[in-house]
Amino acid sequence: MDHQAASNTISVKRPGIREEVLVVAVAVSVTVAASVNLMVLSLVLATIVLVLASIRFKPLLFVVIFFLPFTLYLNWDFPIKDLGTLVRLCLFAGMWISHLIYKESIRKWLFSGRLTWAILGYLFIATLSATVFNRLTLDAARELMRLASYVCFYYAIAGWIKTEKEFIALAKTLMASTILVALFGFYQFLIGDYSALYSALYPTQDELLKVPPWSGRITSFLSHYNALAGYLNLIIPFCIGFALRARDNTLRSLSRWCLVFACIALVLTQSRGGLLACFAILILSAYFFASSRKVGIQRVAMVSVCAVLAALLAGLVFQRLTQIDDYTTVSRLAVWAGATNVFIGSPVTGMGFGNLRSFMGGLLGLPQGWVGDAHNLYLELLAETGILGFFAFACLIVASLRLALAQWRLFRGDLDKVIGFAVFAGICGVLVHGAVDYIFHTTPQATALFFMVLGILKANDLRRQSAA
Repeated sequence: MDHQAASNTISVKRPGIREEVLVVAVAVSVTVAASVNLMVLSLVLATIVLVLASIRFKPLLFVVIFFLPFTLYLNWDFPIKDLGTLVRLCLFAGMWISHLIYKESIRKWLFSGRLTWAILGYLFIATLSATVFNRLTLDAARELMRLASYVCFYYAIAGWIKTEKEFIALAKTLMASTILVALFGFYQFLIGDYSALYSALYPTQDELLKVPPWSGRITSFLSHYNALAGYLNLIIPFCIGFALRARDNTLRSLSRWCLVFACIALVLTQSRGGLLACFAILILSAYFFASSRKVGIQRVAMVSVCAVLAALLAGLVFQRLTQIDDYTTVSRLAVWAGATNVFIGSPVTGMGFGNLRSFMGGLLGLPQGWVGDAHNLYLELLAETGILGFFAFACLIVASLRLALAQWRLFRGDLDKVIGFAVFAGICGVLVHGAVDYIFHTTPQATALFFMVLGILKANDLRRQSAA
């Protein structure tokens, strides 16, 4: 018995030793690579992600999620334009290898469920629009590579997170990361500048992303203030859900702090579309978590009154929130008209996924090198992928909303209700914000988070099926 107990003790300790050695080896490799140049660092990190994902090193996924708001743009003429895209592709490749190692069904992982098929359908139509129906450009290739990496991230989340404990760990990581995002945004606001760190993250910002000089609107680690608003609105529903329903005390406390910080940061972005989307999320939360329909209507009314008062107060501090200037009105109408003309010219297949931004300057007669999107989710979809792409994206949204509602209504625990509500409200926020903005091409962090949310929904659906 003593010998057996000693053997068990040794078998428990050995994985810990291996993990410590592995962490040290990774740290040394990254340090050495960083001392060379960014390209070497990127390739070393990608290799590390591939290897660790293949053995399912548990902390890896949470590290990737924690650093989701950060990205480094790679200065090379290759479809993979940023480090995040490379990491997501390697994460998926590692997961594929791990499925072979653990003899898990790859077919079930890749092709089960309506949501997965809807995502694959959208990826297929987007690819056709850029490669078959139109001539493939470098811009389209880069956006297609990013879209493929987002789908890979969806698969990584869906295939990795299996237990309630892992869902809670993921949520804690996401909350901690978002608190850091908000705090850095507060720092930008206090110093009255994007900061030196921001400039280091985006050294080609002025040429590629066209962010104007500092005007008091925070971006945090993301590339644009409107993108930060979209990013926060995907996390706020999870904050609300876990703040109300989490049984884990640490997660509940983190969620409450994250909710406060995220809402303040959202106001500091001064994004009117983002604030309107947040209002829609708060309305949904008031109704979803009410004990009855009557109570839900009362809470919706209370939230509406509080939102109006908060908007008036914010308007006293930020004049931009109380009016729409002539420049914004004229420019938005111009880009909407340009995107509409592109759609009319090719209504079925569009001009190709990822192509509109580089052509918009020419359409509007702006200086050479100017890039921009349609500032509207629906017009961008129609202009780039036509009716086919718009229909495919609509199917993706409908499949997501239906699955989220099913988990909310047919819940087996608080986790189901939180995830069902958070995904439903987060997607509704994207649709509302999408009426005046399009962030999917300009900000890979926000788009990766969107597909991560879909991956969480899918992972919870698989967990529910296995528990049935």
